Amino acid sequence: MKQIGRYEVIRRLGKGGMGSVYKAIVPVIDKVVAIKLLDPNELLEDILGLEQLREIFTFEARTMAAFTQPFLVTAHDFDHDQHGRPFFVMDYICNNLGEMIGETFQIEQPSRIIRAEKVLHYGRQILAALDFLHHNDIIHRDIKPQNILVTDEDTVKICDFGMALVRGVSFSGPDNMQIGSPCYTPPEQRKNPKGVDGRADLYSAAVLLYRMLTGQLPGMQSFPLSLINRRYDRSWDEFFTRALRWQPEERFQSAAEMLAAFDRLQLGQAVGAGACGLAESTQQTVPLRSEPANVCRSRARSLFAVNELFRPLAPVCNRWETAARTVLDRATNLVWQREGSRYPLTFAAAHAYVRQLNDARYDGHGRWRLPTVNELLSLLPDGDHGGLPESPEWPVKWLWSCDRHGHHESWYVNMDMGYAGVRDVNCLNHVRAVADAPVI
Repeated sequence: MKQIGRYEVIRRLGKGGMGSVYKAIVPVIDKVVAIKLLDPNELLEDILGLEQLREIFTFEARTMAAFTQPFLVTAHDFDHDQHGRPFFVMDYICNNLGEMIGETFQIEQPSRIIRAEKVLHYGRQILAALDFLHHNDIIHRDIKPQNILVTDEDTVKICDFGMALVRGVSFSGPDNMQIGSPCYTPPEQRKNPKGVDGRADLYSAAVLLYRMLTGQLPGMQSFPLSLINRRYDRSWDEFFTRALRWQPEERFQSAAEMLAAFDRLQLGQAVGAGACGLAESTQQTVPLRSEPANVCRSRARSLFAVNELFRPLAPVCNRWETAARTVLDRATNLVWQREGSRYPLTFAAAHAYVRQLNDARYDGHGRWRLPTVNELLSLLPDGDHGGLPESPEWPVKWLWSCDRHGHHESWYVNMDMGYAGVRDVNCLNHVRAVADAPVI
């Protein structure tokens, strides 16, 4: 596939039950966008029929085009491709909470924990978006990590309204047709998907919030937050006890009520960082790979020395020596830019940025390069937050590495959460160039 309507397709990003999502280019202005094309799986087409799916798809686009809330994905254009299939156009957003927490199809496996301050930040936005939807009589019915996109500005946007329930609009289908995702769907939605109200979305949001905070799904083996981490007092336990009730009438009755309770939650003092693993209390140098690699996920764990959540197995105990424009780590004999790029860049622009540093002989030499994933992970001494001194004016959270993941993607490191991940080369990350320390 080369074209969808007037848009030039770069590649397919994913496929769901209703359609496929593509990365594409707007002609003339070369803006990168995401396109959702009606492309249902055979089972869904057999159940509902193609004409009804067209109605549902078109209504999804109309619904999204009317959104005026900042934490919801909107549709910008609608048309039909050369085969007569409808599609709509959205902003291209690189990240989502599913990627950030490392949730896979094996949903019961532990996921990455997001620090509490960021969960509060994201949670307020999710609940504010749900308040807007419910005020407009729209029930999403599929709140889950993969449907919460994360922008370059670190705000969230709810996406995928293909299964939304909207007042005054009824699409007939089997009463027992399952809508929603396992573990995130409330009991009443599994029994009667057409009879739910906004409290169903609130249950799903509570599961998502609990998972972000603990790395686990709430269930038989879950524990009160106050027993897991001393930062959470009993008010957190009371919040989730109510939010996760099986009976809708026992939960928060509106997104506004749940948001107000969420805003009242307080955090205790953070627990100190863990101990270092490599070069601890020694003067030895930790050798790190410096040559770029093109590596798939299955091989990356061994090459990067990371666990199943792509966090370092053995953090480095850095020994910093700070200068005006650079920072030397004696533990690795690497010299880092102290500030890095002021703005986030595409992968191609990241390489151009490093070339400019070398052409200008930044800090007196031309040995600068993009770091490998292994080198970037050495900046995470406790596996939870970056140890590299940084400018408060230019906080750097997502950093490009030189390592590739096929033709369209490259590896990066999320410094805020301490893991390596994969992003499209057109996504925006910061750059912190590195150089080998001169041999004295």
